Amino acid sequence: AGKTLSTVLTTPILTLGAAAIKASISYESAFTSVRKTVDATEAEFDALAVSSKAMSTQIAASTGEINEVMATAGQLGIRNDYLVDFTRTMIDLGNSTDIVADEAASVLAKFANITGMNQSEFDNLGASLVDLGNNCATTESAIMNMAMRLAAAGTQVGLSESQILGFAAALSSVGVRAEMGGSAFSKALVNMEVAAATGGEALEDFARVSGMTAEGFKTLWDSDPAAAFQAFIVGLAQMDEEGISAIATLQEIGVAEIRLRDTLLRSVNANELFAEAQATAVNAWEENTALTEEANKRYATTQSRLTNLKNTAVLFAQQIGDDLNPTIQNLIEGADGMLDSFLQMDEA
Repeated sequence: AGKTLSTVLTTPILTLGAAAIKASISYESAFTSVRKTVDATEAEFDALAVSSKAMSTQIAASTGEINEVMATAGQLGIRNDYLVDFTRTMIDLGNSTDIVADEAASVLAKFANITGMNQSEFDNLGASLVDLGNNCATTESAIMNMAMRLAAAGTQVGLSESQILGFAAALSSVGVRAEMGGSAFSKALVNMEVAAATGGEALEDFARVSGMTAEGFKTLWDSDPAAAFQAFIVGLAQMDEEGISAIATLQEIGVAEIRLRDTLLRSVNANELFAEAQATAVNAWEENTALTEEANKRYATTQSRLTNLKNTAVLFAQQIGDDLNPTIQNLIEGADGMLDSFLQMDEA
């Protein structure tokens, strides 16, 4: 083309070719990460690649970022059927909150593994997380980290994923750090579970503070442990208002460990917040719209639309590069053969 047409066209044509080949090679290299962690057929890999490319024109993220999240998902056991939806949810979280997408992928996939959550519900999880971040005095990343600390104990006593998120949001909103509050709150839940299962003085103590009979507290705990815990901290708060020291009450029922006592006292001082966070988490989970709405606000901005336009142009370049790739492969093979011949020459 350069010889036939004016030399004015030579530079842009060569630049286009170089850009196209670079885009194709970059995508091929990035998608290798997905191939390493996902067990799929070639047809399934082709479908994942098509979805990755299409997603890059919709959500203001490059195919490299998308493939990185998808590779993390494969590594953490996300099923092939849910890889695309999971990746989209994590990218949406990364674009709408203070959470980095690949970090969200790693933490939330582990959270789902601990709780046994259905992998079709990651968008519900994202919606609940975003709505709590919007309505509580904390951030999505703080809620996510606290929820990870509560996941095992919460699941053990029968809390749903949304209820775990609600408690995580409330605890982080009152300044409890995940490292401290997570283990302390988990211990409180386990203590109540043991008391409900074994009865005795411990059950009587929890029931008395909650304003119930032992049988009533056990029945409520077995059906709705979140409500039973809420009844306990409301009972403590009422006793404190009536002049009965919450600290003394906790000491009396055997809660003397400093971190556990501090976490429960913070819960008592914000018992209404705990109830509100629970309601917000459960409603957002069921409505499943908060993350989509938040992400769409971001994607409607000029910056996001320009990013999507750029990614569309890159896809065009990738397609040209893919078409040129067989020729490049032939050139590589030819060059390898020629260099091998040079290496085999004697000194003369």
